[in-house]
Amino acid sequence: MTIRYVGIVAAPGAPDTIARKIKKDLPDALAGHFEEDFDWDVRIYVDPLTNYAELTKELFQKTDEYYGDNDWDYTIFITDLPIYHNDHITAVDINHNTDVGVVSLPAYGWPPNKKGILDTIVTLITSVQADSEKENSRPNTDERGSLAPAFNRYFRINRLHYARDYSEYTRSEHSIYQMKDNMRGYMRLISGMSWANNPFNMLSILSGVVALAFATGTFSMIFSTMWNLSSVFPTWRLIAVTALAVFGMLLWIIISHDLWETKKQERQSRFLRLYNGATVLTLFISIIFYFAVLYMMFLAAGVVLLPPDFILRNIGAEEVTIKFYFELAWFATSLTTVVSAIGTGFQNKSVIQESTYGYRHRLRSQKIDSE
Repeated sequence: MTIRYVGIVAAPGAPDTIARKIKKDLPDALAGHFEEDFDWDVRIYVDPLTNYAELTKELFQKTDEYYGDNDWDYTIFITDLPIYHNDHITAVDINHNTDVGVVSLPAYGWPPNKKGILDTIVTLITSVQADSEKENSRPNTDERGSLAPAFNRYFRINRLHYARDYSEYTRSEHSIYQMKDNMRGYMRLISGMSWANNPFNMLSILSGVVALAFATGTFSMIFSTMWNLSSVFPTWRLIAVTALAVFGMLLWIIISHDLWETKKQERQSRFLRLYNGATVLTLFISIIFYFAVLYMMFLAAGVVLLPPDFILRNIGAEEVTIKFYFELAWFATSLTTVVSAIGTGFQNKSVIQESTYGYRHRLRSQKIDSE
């Protein structure tokens, strides 16, 4: 049986994770698209790829290096870098000389669909194989353009369109599948970058802050001041306190951990906006999850620690309802979030910074330079 080798080179983090998820399913998916009975050998390699998003030259130089150094039948790169071509967001790029495919994971949005990435790779490989079986192995523009509908199954809102252009980085023609850099495209890219930042990892980093907030809030629950305030506050005021708590914590984390990218760190304003936008969205999602977890803990604590008979000594009987416990937990969560935001300044600075694009890519740059 003929063995076909597929090399998937993935950036650390989200690309590596999704590559390992699809590794098991990829041979069966490919077998369904080939008449020949091939034995598929899928190999995954982790590589930092490049340091800054705007320097795509390094990324494409890496693709040529892997193509020249490995005897793979098909080579696919999965990167967490946002890639632009002629002011358009690139989702998939195919080098005509080497047939190496590059998949930009952030372009797939939040969360990147495992089946979408799997089908993209299968489509790339079957297209490359079809071209190699022809007498004239040069890719046909019309045939490569017809791949766009296959990709668009996972880009229903932001439709991909096909472009063919010469790249100075690889000195080769490329087939490029890209979307417009409008508001929808920008938000899709930002959401995909936030997924790559792994906001759930940020939540685990804040576990110490959750403990501090819960201890502070539980102690405050014993006193009637919090009960009275939560019961007299109208809904709009509770919403205002929550907004103040969430955005105050978000701002404090950014300032105390130097998460905001400046022009000294990023040379192009486009990527400056992308990095900072992804950082804000990542933190916002993490804090919302943090808020939800803390709310459920306070709700349980209120029910256990504050029996109705005890509360009736300070609050009228008509106010001690299920709504009272929900509003008390809501107020306690908001209030302790403001207080515990200060505690985030004592968390491991480098660990939190690793959840942002700018810092993570500078670390990769240092690693590449040291090697």
